[in-house]
Amino acid sequence: MPMARINGKMVNVPSSATPEQIINTATKGRVNASTRAVIVTSTSGNTRLKHGTTYNLREGMDIKFVPDRVKADGMTYFGYKEPWQKQLIREQVNDVNAKFFRNAGYDIDNDCNWVVFNRFRLPPEWQRANAGVQNVRMMLIFPDQYPALPTNGFYLPSTLKVPDNASHFYNRGFGGAFGQTDEEQYFMSQGGWNWYCTHIKPDAWQPARLHQISDWRKGDNLWDIVTLCIEVLTYPLDD
Repeated sequence: MPMARINGKMVNVPSSATPEQIINTATKGRVNASTRAVIVTSTSGNTRLKHGTTYNLREGMDIKFVPDRVKADGMTYFGYKEPWQKQLIREQVNDVNAKFFRNAGYDIDNDCNWVVFNRFRLPPEWQRANAGVQNVRMMLIFPDQYPALPTNGFYLPSTLKVPDNASHFYNRGFGGAFGQTDEEQYFMSQGGWNWYCTHIKPDAWQPARLHQISDWRKGDNLWDIVTLCIEVLTYPLDD
């Protein structure tokens, strides 16, 4: 049996398996496979595996499970966050910036309502549609309920051209995302942002139960969100 790196851990996997079987093998059946998306990552990009399809698995594959996505609604923004929430957000932002963005830098407001990462690498289709543009700024807006609720979509420069395989890129938010009110749309326009629509299924987001702040690594977190942002740009939903 080949060994694959799944969510950072080496796991024995079958030589061929469906995404559901991969999840069940890696989690010993503790995770509901229907709520997770299986993504194979590599230096050339991410590949989303289709549920019910059998794939050949090779030694050393890098596989991640992320919450599956769907149209959804409902959360609030720019309200009060407890001190522990701000600490958790800052720890996650620092970790992702150091290890994923390789310390490219970020901006975050004092109340941890939003973060802007300075060097988000566009997937190939977006690079082809925007000649000469490989990296852009990317903004996430944390709901007041984070980490109990995830972010709702993400924000990229409004000057970007949308490739032929994509849509869902708007100058306002929909479905409970930040950017629905006139004030929120003004905030977006002043910053030169458009919103990319992607929602995580309500039962798919599973943050860790926290006994201490560092426990956030044991459940869904900002790493999953950033991975999902890349995945949705690469494989948009057909709806």
